This record gives sequence, structure tokens and C-alpha cells, in this order.
Amino acid sequence: MKKFRILVIHDGKPGHFSQSYGLARLIASRCTRCDCEISSLRAKPRLKLLNRLLRYAAASQNAFLQKLILLFYRHTPLPSEAIDLVISFGGNVVALNIALSQYWRIPNVLVGSSYTIPESMISAHVSLKGDMGDSNAVASRLVVCRTEPRRCHRAGRALRANGQRLWAIFVGGDGSGYRYHDADWHRLGAALQAMSAQYGVRWLVSTSRRTGRQGNAILRSYLDASVCAASIWYEDESSEPLDAFIGAASRLFCTEDSLSMLAESLAMAKPVISLRPTDSSPSKTHRDALAYMVNMGLLLQLDFSALAQYRPHHYDPVKSYTAHLDEIFQRFIALGAVAATVQAQRTHYLNLNTAIQVPQL
Repeated sequence: MKKFRILVIHDGKPGHFSQSYGLARLIASRCTRCDCEISSLRAKPRLKLLNRLLRYAAASQNAFLQKLILLFYRHTPLPSEAIDLVISFGGNVVALNIALSQYWRIPNVLVGSSYTIPESMISAHVSLKGDMGDSNAVASRLVVCRTEPRRCHRAGRALRANGQRLWAIFVGGDGSGYRYHDADWHRLGAALQAMSAQYGVRWLVSTSRRTGRQGNAILRSYLDASVCAASIWYEDESSEPLDAFIGAASRLFCTEDSLSMLAESLAMAKPVISLRPTDSSPSKTHRDALAYMVNMGLLLQLDFSALAQYRPHHYDPVKSYTAHLDEIFQRFIALGAVAATVQAQRTHYLNLNTAIQVPQL
């Protein structure tokens, strides 16, 4: 069977990599006519101030300039095999996405802002709503993540082994228009404690870098072993796999400052509850994304102040997370982003791979 090779270009930021890799996995899981192989290329511009100039060079349609763009990046080795599709998310690697796809003459997928790159140079431009009027626009409606439900369910078996009832909560912190105060952490901790007693559940708790030392300390004061079955406290640099928490819990709670964390929860096809502090002023794009998930029945929104009164709800979405992925895949097919390349283009790829020697990360 023919190989369809996808290259995910990322700058090392977890959210950027997760969304790009998630799209690659989406294609791989639905491509029945070929065997898909995903590789990644981590790259950072040697000088971030040159990003705008690099984008200009990438869009110039000058093969020499496009080839030179590699020299302005520190990057891991290029794959040795010919690539059929390039995917990336993030301003740091837009120029590299465009340059490689143009030089190799293969389709590409760009997630997020197009940074004024001409529409003709982007096979599929993915954003939450889709850029109205652009023929290559793909409206994802949801953040696409790299969560693999089967793997998560397998990882969670050990936690489920003793038959205890488990709910999970994934805690973020300041960012995306949300600001957390000590009172919020106390309110959250007390609610988790009360819900544990009321519903006979134990919590799987994971915090993040943005939770901060004070937030971690306050939450830990409420969540002793009788309340918390397992935890990943960011400050402890725990090696516990988060996949196990997502797979083991029957309900998933997540602070709504991170659409990526919410997406990882939604991918599991379980009841998901988003939580927000009192001081919440997200952007219109963020609000619209949350509103859409609520309208689709994928998400229940609660303030911290209302969490203690939570009542388990029935999960019956209007359109599932998987159905959204199916629509994105069909759009990729319509735009030709999943089309196979010809042999002549593969030869062209190998020429570039041996033409330039650059220092690696």
C-alpha cells in the first residue's frame, strides 16, 4: 500500500504541536486508501524579528529564496522520505510551511492566522470559524487535539481497577482573559471536597504551570487522600500520564481558560464541564467557541460559585466531536489537501533535502 507522509512543523509550544498533530492524526485515521505516516519537524527562527521578512520571502514564489529560508531556522533534521502534506500552527513556522510546500510542490495546511500569506499558497486554512470568503477556508468549530481515546482508555485501566467512581479536573490559571484570585481557589477546593462527599467520587486532579504556587497550595489543602485518588501537581514535576486521568474518569471538569484542555476532554465523548472564575473577560473568539460547544451539547458551563450545586447531566450532543472531525476531513478532500503527489515531485523533494546543510537544534 502506498505511504502518505505528513510532516507536522511546530515551534515546540505544546498547544501548537497538539493542534497540528491532531489534524495529522485526523487524516491518518480516516485515510483508507493509503498507509499514513506522521513525522515532525521542530523549528525556531534564529532571529524572531525576521519572521515578517521570512514570510515575505516564502510568499515570493522565488525558489532560491524559499530554499534559503531553511538557513534562518534552527531545526531538527528533515525527514529522509518524501513528504505529501505539510501541517503547521504558529507564526514562528508559517514561513517554513509555505517555503517547503512551495518548493516540494505539495499541499499544505495552515492552522490559525495566515499572516497575510496569499490564499493561493495555502491548500487548507483551518480556523475556528473559517475565514469568510476564502475558498480554502476550513471551519473547525472546535479545537482539534491529538488525544487518542483508545490509548487513554487503556492508560486508565489501572486507576479504574478497584471499581471506585472517578471524576477528573484539569486546572489552568491566568490567561486568555481569565484571572484567578485566592478566593477562587478556595471556592474550587471546597466545591470539589463537597462533591466528593455528596456523590461518592474521588478526584483525579491535574494543575498547570499557570495555576501558580498559591493556587496549588490552596487546592492541596482541600484535597487529601479521601477526596483525591491521584494527582499531577505541576510544581512537583510529576511524571504521571495525563492520558490515564482522561481515560479513567467518567466526567471531566476543566477550567475554560484553555480551549486545548477542553478539546482533549471533548475528544473522549464523555460529559465535560467547563469552569470559570468570577474575573473572566475572554476574547470574542474564545466566547464564541465556548458558546458553540454549549449549543452543540458538548459542554456544560459553570462558575466556580455554582460548582457545589452541580448535578450530573445526561450527555447527548447534537453533533459529536468525531462528527466535527469527519467534516474537517471531507473538507480537506474537497480542497485537495489529501491528494497524492506524483513521482516527479518526490524527486524534487530529495534535491532540497541534500542541497542545504544547516546547524540543528
